[in-house]
Amino acid sequence: MPVIFISRGTMSGVHLLVDCLHDKTGIRCISREDLVSDVNKHGEIAARVLEKLAEAASAYDQFSELRWPYMVLMRKALLEEIRYDHVVYHGYSGHLLLPHLRHLVRVRIEAPLQMRLTMTMQRLACDEKKAREYIVNADDQRIKWARFMYAQDIRDTMLYDITVNLDRVSLKAACAVLECIMAEEDFQASRESRAEVEQLYLATAIEESLVTDPRTATMEIRADVQSDGVSLIGPYLESDELTTIMEIVQAAVSGTMDIRYSPGYASKFEDNRQFRTWIHEYGMGMDKNYNPASSRHQEGKHNG
Repeated sequence: MPVIFISRGTMSGVHLLVDCLHDKTGIRCISREDLVSDVNKHGEIAARVLEKLAEAASAYDQFSELRWPYMVLMRKALLEEIRYDHVVYHGYSGHLLLPHLRHLVRVRIEAPLQMRLTMTMQRLACDEKKAREYIVNADDQRIKWARFMYAQDIRDTMLYDITVNLDRVSLKAACAVLECIMAEEDFQASRESRAEVEQLYLATAIEESLVTDPRTATMEIRADVQSDGVSLIGPYLESDELTTIMEIVQAAVSGTMDIRYSPGYASKFEDNRQFRTWIHEYGMGMDKNYNPASSRHQEGKHNG
């Protein structure tokens, strides 16, 4: 069975769609809030990332120190949930944490403004003006979040396999569409796609062991697991630092795999001049004239 990723807007009624899918298919449901709860066991890191987000354009180094551990911990929590597929995840941009595998289906839900206003007024017990302000601010925050975390714009339709417009499609019809997609052969988990998830899970577990160890927490070291062993890519290190990293990774893989370290890695988020320019131009506010097809906004596509 596939894993469904639903990217939701503020007060878009996605919880009703998820409930419908669960009732019809028995699929397990998890949310971004569930994962954040797990991530915050490591020191409220999600809250600290959000706090630093507003300062990211002027204090990028501080934001970056939190960004990598957050991504690793969030991806690990997500992979824990989807390892055995038949799951629907709903959040903002969680699908950007993972590569686009065969049985991962990326869905964007768009809801009409009036529906969102009504739901916001009911939930927050406020008038229409306050509801509108709430929606605009929350949407802007989520757009900014995806920009800084993944260098992507979540409004870009090419980031999704299907987009559902609830202005034209009822929740019942949307549920039926997703139910049909779940049954399609094209989106069923294969032996190969499950193996890719397991390799990614082990790689992320290795990265987690590094970002949660005080000796290596400030280093951005990426892991890649293949049949012939583990490849680590990170900064140039002193011999004692490399020894420490090897000890941590060997413990994470139970010492049964060959481990290789390649120095000289430079994160595109740290050193890509175009990305830094983009941060300073667009980081502190919403770019009203954003064009998803523009090549400068295609930088930074990544696997997590």
